[in-house]
Amino acid sequence: MIDAVLFDLDETLFDRSSSLNAFVQHQFSNVDIGDFSSLSEVAARFLELDRRGCVSKLDVYGTLLGEIGNSDERLIKDLFDDYEANAWRHARPFEGMSDVILELRRSGKKIGIVSNGQTHIQLRSLLALNLDRLADAYLISEQEGCRKPDTEIFLKGAMRLSVTASKCVFVGDSPEADIIGAHAAGMRTVWFPNGAVWPDGAAVRADGMITSLMELPALIAQWIADADDWLS
Repeated sequence: MIDAVLFDLDETLFDRSSSLNAFVQHQFSNVDIGDFSSLSEVAARFLELDRRGCVSKLDVYGTLLGEIGNSDERLIKDLFDDYEANAWRHARPFEGMSDVILELRRSGKKIGIVSNGQTHIQLRSLLALNLDRLADAYLISEQEGCRKPDTEIFLKGAMRLSVTASKCVFVGDSPEADIIGAHAAGMRTVWFPNGAVWPDGAAVRADGMITSLMELPALIAQWIADADDWLS
């Protein structure tokens, strides 16, 4: 039985790369970009330096401006402050996000979100995508005092939804933080890679994989049907 579906946020529901690309191009439209040939090239380099959110934005801006030939500390700080205040305005969901969540809810599934990150940043993205209305519960690591892949935050997510972990499906892009972490907590897992690479030698595999959010309801329905056939 599957009672709940929990999602990662960045690069799972929230198309972070596309959103950040749009924001950076807008942001640098009034900045001298030096030897970069275009704003799209600047944005691509920003995303490369960002490493899927693993690098401090102050460091990303510092490195990028250094490559442009401008190490003005004030400009670095201004760009960082602008990111903190306004990046959410460019938030874009992955195709079908709202429809998929609503379909899952109509089929009786509770919906949760478990995200690593700073509360004020992640919450703005959640609100921009109306996920506060679509989800029954959302957990952000800074606020919870624990982060993926620790099993604690997954178990907290199940508890907030009043379900057991064994009756949850977790959907995410990160093999380590999302899939391996959720598996350790006793959840079934769906990998939505979005450019992430599965680590060599990983002892755990995802129970399923999708290339679009729109594939998820059918996958879950098939799992439920298979379980019903086995029990009958």
